[in-house]
Amino acid sequence: MQISARIIGIGAILFVSVFALDAFAPDIPLTEALIGFAIHIIPSLALAVLLAIAWRFEWIGGVLQAIVGVSAFWLVRGSWPVQLLLGAPFMLSGLLFVLHGSLSRRDAEHSAARR
Repeated sequence: MQISARIIGIGAILFVSVFALDAFAPDIPLTEALIGFAIHIIPSLALAVLLAIAWRFEWIGGVLQAIVGVSAFWLVRGSWPVQLLLGAPFMLSGLLFVLHGSLSRRDAEHSAARR
């Protein structure tokens, strides 16, 4: 479950990062394109920080990722398939992180009670 959450999170961030490549166009000078790319890649970097938090603190990071997924439905103006494509991977990854964190905490408490 933990590996699935990580893979889905990485894949979703890579998918969002692809949209930063639209800064490069044949008619735009390289310096302007690099500045545009840097600006467009900021959301992906923020999402990578959230994934790193979820990697270390599963419950907190999972909740934050789920919030990012839900916010895609609120922030993205467009058809619901677009909202689903952008939000669902983060919601699923966040849910898996929360589930794994809860189950491992419960197992740790259960094994400690046996001793």
